[in-house]
Amino acid sequence: MALDPSEFRQRTRFIVKLGRALHECGATSERIERHLENVTRMLGLHGSFLVSPTTFTCAFWEEDEIDQFVHIERVEPADYNMGRLWEIDQFVESIEHGETDFSSGLEELQKLSESSPNYSLPVNTVSWLLTGGCFSALLSPNPLNAMVAPFISVVIFLIVSQSSSRPRWKPVATILGAMTAGLLASGIAAAGIAVNPALVVLSSIIIFIPGLALTVSLTEISAGHLISGSSRLVDAVMTLLKLFFGALSGIAITRFASASIPRLIDPGMVFQDLPAWRIWPALIGLALSLGIGLNLPPQRIGWGVLAVIIAFTSAMIGEIHFGMFAGVFLGALSVGLYANLFSRIMRGPGSILMTCGIIVLVPGSKVYSILNEWVSGETIIPSQSGSTAVMAFMALTAGLLFSNAFLPARKSL
Repeated sequence: MALDPSEFRQRTRFIVKLGRALHECGATSERIERHLENVTRMLGLHGSFLVSPTTFTCAFWEEDEIDQFVHIERVEPADYNMGRLWEIDQFVESIEHGETDFSSGLEELQKLSESSPNYSLPVNTVSWLLTGGCFSALLSPNPLNAMVAPFISVVIFLIVSQSSSRPRWKPVATILGAMTAGLLASGIAAAGIAVNPALVVLSSIIIFIPGLALTVSLTEISAGHLISGSSRLVDAVMTLLKLFFGALSGIAITRFASASIPRLIDPGMVFQDLPAWRIWPALIGLALSLGIGLNLPPQRIGWGVLAVIIAFTSAMIGEIHFGMFAGVFLGALSVGLYANLFSRIMRGPGSILMTCGIIVLVPGSKVYSILNEWVSGETIIPSQSGSTAVMAFMALTAGLLFSNAFLPARKSL
């Protein structure tokens, strides 16, 4: 039975706004398309969707697929807001189970899309501080690196938060952040403080490193979503190049003016290395900061911390026994299985926990360190090469694909 034209329009409007909201949360194109198809069937319609980081196209029909209503719009690449994604998923599920009236769905969806973040500006500042310090502690036992990196991370956060709110400056916010990191890190090193400038820069800008975007793009390409995967790959590579240009520019400016920087500390001064067990508190701190950065609900942030621990522990055990690539594969496989199991048992969106876990596995920092070695000759992470990074990406992608093959998720998000 054909729907009333006003009812048909209301349902299609809801699906379009839902797709736009999911895109703004940073959901992958593959999952958005699958979820919108499920919701369209739930509402008694037929639909076809094509989503990419910059375009959103959908077509709806009732009986005759030639008689379609088509919606096309250009969208901007979005940041990750996993907390809002979680809330939207629960909202759609409440409509499916009849707990929420569909007639008020558009209004409720609009409220969710415009809701304020789960964490205040001071809490987000602390999360940036934790990210820089904990990542530095994971890479190096030098305590000075772990003290300088969080300081620079906070400075970058304040600069980027101001520039991102201005449309003209938003495209160069990442360049400004990386340039600031290069200036401060190399300036502190020139003042006699025994830090590794390249490692401090990497730790300070690790939030910007598009390792997750690179991994998602390869996963989408391998799954046949060529338009979305290719455009996401190009955007990630461009972001990486902007970061590297900014950091290199900052270091070059400091080296040019290094003669005027006073020596504050004797460069021969020796500091005791951090103990080996530093890895675990650093890992937990990094997991907490990632949860805050992804805007996870406070009551669910523990699931994200567990995902990070599972991914890192599995990868470490695999690397010890089978090598680095096998470790990355096992880490991705383990966190993928954990996320899919969570979606089956807890009825939550498993992609959120998968995102939390694979962030600590993605070799984006390896790609950045390779660029740095090619240009400056300085090694940030030992024993890295272009082929190493590519193989790590492929091992990570394979682990995620196999996790979905072994234990498919019951939910589309």
